[in-house]
Amino acid sequence: MTAPVQQPPPSSQAARKIHRAMIFGLILFVIVCHFLLVTNSNGAWALAPFASLLLGLSIASCVAGILMSYRVPRVSNGESTQQFWLTAFQKAMIPWALLEAAALLAIVVYWRTGSRAAIAVGVVVIVIFTLLNPGYFERR
Repeated sequence: MTAPVQQPPPSSQAARKIHRAMIFGLILFVIVCHFLLVTNSNGAWALAPFASLLLGLSIASCVAGILMSYRVPRVSNGESTQQFWLTAFQKAMIPWALLEAAALLAIVVYWRTGSRAAIAVGVVVIVIFTLLNPGYFERR
């Protein structure tokens, strides 16, 4: 029997890479959905009647992500960033996941309906997500 592989502890570099990958993934998804919207504009999913409800859910997820960011601990005096991320990494992933879900939902609504409100909500959520980066949690 093999011994379980020990995972290295999360570091500030790992947090930055994960956050950056989540942001770039959202941006690429927006670009792909935009071109799919232009080339395939049939309403196969018929999301138009539910667009406002889905955008409300997206905004609620964004607000929940912002509120959950207050649960990420602050850096203590004399604490290194490596030590900080040992305790804060899991708690920082929760608001990031909520913000990514909000952006994905808004982008899918834009893709299937072409709603300008949906892309506006998606862009605002991506900007908020970008602002809640690892450096923000280290500085506050």
